[in-house]
Amino acid sequence: MVKNLSFALLLALFSGCSQKTPELANSNATVDTGLAEGLGNDTIDAGIDSMQGYDSSSETFGSEDEKITTLNNRLQPIYFGTDRYDISVTESEKIDTDSNVLNSSIAQNLNVVIEGNCDEWGTDEYNYALGLKRAKTVKDALATAGVDEGRLSIVSFGESKPKCSEHNAECWQENRRADVKVRP
Repeated sequence: MVKNLSFALLLALFSGCSQKTPELANSNATVDTGLAEGLGNDTIDAGIDSMQGYDSSSETFGSEDEKITTLNNRLQPIYFGTDRYDISVTESEKIDTDSNVLNSSIAQNLNVVIEGNCDEWGTDEYNYALGLKRAKTVKDALATAGVDEGRLSIVSFGESKPKCSEHNAECWQENRRADVKVRP
C-alpha cells in the first residue's frame, strides 16, 4: 500500500512537469480572454494594427538606452491560461507583432530575452518549471516567425516577478505571462 501511494505521489508530481514539446494552440482551442477584456480590446487592437508592417529605418535615437527602451515598450507580453504553456490563437497575433519589431533594422543586432512568469499558485519548483516552458514556447514561436534563434534566450522568474500583487483572478491572469525584452 505504501509503495503504491509513493508511486502515485511521484506520478502526480511529475505529470505537471512533462517534457512534451510546446506547440501553438490550434484554432479549436478555448481561451480565457478575461485579461484582454480588462485591458480594453480597442487599446490592444490599436497597438497591434500600428505594428503591422513596422518599419523602423527612419527612426533615430539619442542613445542606445533610448533605442532599447523604445523597442521594449513596443514588445507585448504573451499571456497564458492557468497551468498552461501553449500560445492561444489570440496571443499568437502578438508573436507576429513582436517578431516584426525584433526583425526591424534597429533591433536586428540586439539580443532578446524571454522571461517566463507565473501566478502565485503552485510550488516554487512547479512555477519555475512552468515559467521556463512558457518562455521556451515563446522562443520557439518567435524563431518560427523568423527571429534568429541565436539572438533568443530564456529565463524563468516563476512567481517572483509579479506585475500585480492583489489576490484576485484578474491579477493572477496578468501574472501568467512571458515578457519579451531586448538587451544590448
